[in-house]
Amino acid sequence: MRVIYPVIFASAVLLIFGLLEILLLRTLNKEWWKRKYIRRMALFLPMLGVAGVLTWFTASYHRIGWLSLIGSTTTAAVLILLLGLMLSLPFSGILHIIHRWLEKRRTGKSTRPFDDRRRVFLKGAAAALPIATVAISAGGVTRAFGDTNVELKPMYFEILPDQLDGLKILHITDSHLGVYKFLPDLEYVLQKAEKYHPDIVLVTGDVADDLTLLPGALEMIADYAVPHGAYACLGNHEYYRGIETVLEIYGKSQVPLLRDSGATIGINGAELFLAGVDDPVTMRGDTSKFTRQAIARSLTDAPANVFKILMAHRPDAFDYASAHGVDLVLSGHMHGGQVGVNGRSLFEPFMPERYLWGEYADGSAQMYLSCGIGHWFPFRLGCPPEAPVIQILKKA
Repeated sequence: MRVIYPVIFASAVLLIFGLLEILLLRTLNKEWWKRKYIRRMALFLPMLGVAGVLTWFTASYHRIGWLSLIGSTTTAAVLILLLGLMLSLPFSGILHIIHRWLEKRRTGKSTRPFDDRRRVFLKGAAAALPIATVAISAGGVTRAFGDTNVELKPMYFEILPDQLDGLKILHITDSHLGVYKFLPDLEYVLQKAEKYHPDIVLVTGDVADDLTLLPGALEMIADYAVPHGAYACLGNHEYYRGIETVLEIYGKSQVPLLRDSGATIGINGAELFLAGVDDPVTMRGDTSKFTRQAIARSLTDAPANVFKILMAHRPDAFDYASAHGVDLVLSGHMHGGQVGVNGRSLFEPFMPERYLWGEYADGSAQMYLSCGIGHWFPFRLGCPPEAPVIQILKKA
């Protein structure tokens, strides 16, 4: 059951994209379809994807980690490649149609001069489009397995106690351990963060898709030498993988789980209130009422006039943060759409009502939405894995 949703998704999309790839080649790119190696490759790709799915499922069932990684990576690579071809082949087909029309003019009775350079350009452009998509797809898959960015990100606040000025928070979210990321990857992130000397570690959900790795992950985080410890909140994948088991594991760990609750932390003689909200679980419908109530419950014990940090796996909580006097929200969940440009999600212009990646401000409240360490679909382009060290600073 741990991988049933990705397996079903991968199988369905493989079938659809494979059929579309063959259809586009046969109808719009007939010149290529006539070549035997093209036909073989078109048929081989979906078959390779199916083999990847079967390997992934079998290895996961028998808990063979390295083989599961090979199967899941193969599946994802084929899916991404088929998607790239599906997007590029129609444009190549249009160029082929124009080229065929020019060829007919060249061999017909037309007396108008024909430019061979135009014909060569069209043939080259038609071939370049699929090649470019294949290269981009390969680059995106490769980047998904690259290093996690651990960088210092300063955030400035008008009202901040002097004792909290400069506080550093290591924000860990969406590590999804057990699919493409594992305990050594988390350990590497913690080691990279050491040079920034973080004061506290905050974990905003989706820690492990393989719950056998969750105890080790929490132990690693609890043992990490920071002055003010580590805290966590739940994400939707904690529910998908088995919330009863997750709660039992957290109950035995040294990492406090804030589930619609909060904790007052003394830092350098000042107080900071840390709150964590539960996850609504559902991916459909209006969750605004659930979120508002969850935030209110998490802040029940918050002292007046203290700096408040809210951990919320889903960034929608930011809509209600300012009204509840929250100063900083830390979230994940969106993975930045896993495609970005200049530190923002590529999908931001098309989804202006959604929070996707980066810093946001609303009144006195601010949010950092991390694109996370891991993923259950290994493709990242311009949106590398990250575990930011948020430094809160008083605005001059």
